[in-house]
Amino acid sequence: MKPIIQSRARIAWVDQGSRADEAGIRAGDLLISVNGHPIRDIIDYEYHVSSFETKLVIQRPSGERVEIVFNNDYDPRLGLGFDELVFDGEKHCANKCIFCFIDQLPEGMRDTLYFKDDDYRLSFLQGNFVTLSNVGEADLQRILDMRLAPLYISVHSTDDMIRRKLLGRRRTSPIMTTLRRLAEARIHFHSQVVLVPGVNDGEALDRTIKDLWSLWPACASVGVVPVGLTAHRQRLPELTPVTAEIARGTLEIVHSAQKTCASQSGTHFVYGADEFYSLACLPFPPAEAYDGYPQIENGIGLARLFCDEFADIEARLPMSAPSNLRSTVVTGVLGAHVIRDACNILNQIQGLNVMLLPVANRFFGDSVTVSGLVVGSDIIESLHEESARGNLGDLVVIPDVMLRRGETCFLDDVTVDDIASDVGVRVVVARTSARGLVDSILPGCLNAR
Repeated sequence: MKPIIQSRARIAWVDQGSRADEAGIRAGDLLISVNGHPIRDIIDYEYHVSSFETKLVIQRPSGERVEIVFNNDYDPRLGLGFDELVFDGEKHCANKCIFCFIDQLPEGMRDTLYFKDDDYRLSFLQGNFVTLSNVGEADLQRILDMRLAPLYISVHSTDDMIRRKLLGRRRTSPIMTTLRRLAEARIHFHSQVVLVPGVNDGEALDRTIKDLWSLWPACASVGVVPVGLTAHRQRLPELTPVTAEIARGTLEIVHSAQKTCASQSGTHFVYGADEFYSLACLPFPPAEAYDGYPQIENGIGLARLFCDEFADIEARLPMSAPSNLRSTVVTGVLGAHVIRDACNILNQIQGLNVMLLPVANRFFGDSVTVSGLVVGSDIIESLHEESARGNLGDLVVIPDVMLRRGETCFLDDVTVDDIASDVGVRVVVARTSARGLVDSILPGCLNAR
């Protein structure tokens, strides 16, 4: 008797009326192999089902195995769905980065928040930044053979000694050697530098940008972001936060590199995080300086997008609100720098009162200013303080960037409903954009004009 092959590729759903449905495949079945190949992740699945003929080995919950063959001459879609992107488990990060944000989380949060992934497959599938420090020759060859691009790579420094210090590793493969192999195979990737003052800034940053520029166009962009330091760094290396002076010096390096790259290729190539401009008290660059926002998922350029979108819709705002309405717009300290002018303009609408509420981050520490890390408990406390002053409006607006993707839960497990119940006010979640802000306060007003 042949042993039952173990698989974690559990089928979560089957589209009704699909070829898989007609073949008798059901949710709860395990996908063992496709054309004789074990399926480690959704990449394997999509790659192998694209052949002219697809042979699936399915294992029923009872342990029975069946073989099903599909002819794909007209459509490779089978109608199978999976809850997971990787079936053999996400690759755990083996680094001990001196700036790791997860190591700075307080105790008592849900277990999933403490998991550190460093999986090149999630980089390809979801845009996660990975270091590639745990990618062996077999995985690297798979990237090359299957053309897994673009990737998102945390380089931090092209100086291997500095990079080892940042990653907390005694030995790592030379990052430029790996990146050159990707570039020679025309595997495009975006890169990231988490700037740690005194470690990879200044001349080291300048060298890193120049090294990565030498790999353009395979290296499509470089995002430079400031190190995030919470109040929970006990027993962790002492690091220097990014100050206004350091922010200005970093932007000088970035802007100088942008001029060189733009003159040679027409692309600015390297981009500084919005936080640097706020810390340095400098205006955000114009839209054309972001070259289509290749690092927008890294939070680079969000401020410019918001400002430009609001400028586009400002002329379409109504002269008056349907009824007297007082709204409280919740944001992080950094976000307040961006949307304050928009709120002031909204306050010129007759019958509308918009109060901007920057929430200080007591949970992670005052040095954490981005809106995406504001937690529900801090929002509740701030709203109670405003209520005691008589400033709380009829409506509280919360940007969706503060919530877990697709859910109504903050990082501290407080929900939107918890806030509404605790504070006793209506709460709406707005898309993190200028249009989302206006629609949440004045629903439908932009469509009516």
